[in-house]
Amino acid sequence: MITVIIAIITILSLYVYGTRTYKYWEQRGIKHDKPIPFLGNNARNFLMLLSPTEITVEMYWKYPNEKVIGFYRAFRPELVVRDPEIVKRVLTTDFIHFYPRGINSHKKVIEPMLRNLFHVDGDVWRLLRQRMTPAFTSGKLKAMFPLIVERAEKLQTRVLDAASSGRILDARELLARYTTDFIGACGFGLQTDSLNDENSAFRQLGAKMFSPTAMQLIIG
Repeated sequence: MITVIIAIITILSLYVYGTRTYKYWEQRGIKHDKPIPFLGNNARNFLMLLSPTEITVEMYWKYPNEKVIGFYRAFRPELVVRDPEIVKRVLTTDFIHFYPRGINSHKKVIEPMLRNLFHVDGDVWRLLRQRMTPAFTSGKLKAMFPLIVERAEKLQTRVLDAASSGRILDARELLARYTTDFIGACGFGLQTDSLNDENSAFRQLGAKMFSPTAMQLIIG
């Protein structure tokens, strides 16, 4: 009997802990999907079924008459902004209050691989932006264009060869190889040739990055 009581108390405690922040948007009158304990509205992203962008787009179209939509990333309440005027204020007038994006849980210690424009916040983000801006001047973008065109022509040749021989191509894999090639050329000055080399080391590294193990999903 005591064991049953302890089990019930444990389950109830876990449930209360796993849903402790899920009244946040309801109390503020913001529409949102019903969250799942511990996972919030982000379960499909945690399971690598949908990207954050796909989930956000889905939420955006699900509530066409709302200016803002509530969202829970695990326990953390977040807001999807639909109204153009609010977006304008966030990105211009009130930007000083919003540029910390909350991606890093640690404010002082940042994982070295996360020190990039997509993940850092605050002064580090500003410094990186200042350093990266000169790389995207109109002149440098024009210089990159021939490199992209060259790889696009290789992609076209690969597709035409497959069509003429009746072979079936994996579009996702093919475009991943194309992306690897032009990022390698434009970003690092490397001739990766993933489109022609089936065993390209660069493509294998890229595939490994986007194919995490179950343990990595749990840790992440």
